[in-house]
Amino acid sequence: MDTNEFIVDFDSNFTQISCDNTSNYFDVYMNGLQPERYYKILVKTTINGSIIVKDEDYYFKVIN
Repeated sequence: MDTNEFIVDFDSNFTQISCDNTSNYFDVYMNGLQPERYYKILVKTTINGSIIVKDEDYYFKVIN
């Protein structure tokens, strides 16, 4: 979070939010993420041709 680097860039094929009968969800694969660091999740959506990136301060820490 401190460096503001993108670890996983937005991709229309591989970084989509899924859904089931109960809710929306996404899987985060932790391989390659460094322990004891904080990561932030951004959500990108397209509505009526406008791209919106939601930054709601959703963050998590990878721990050992």
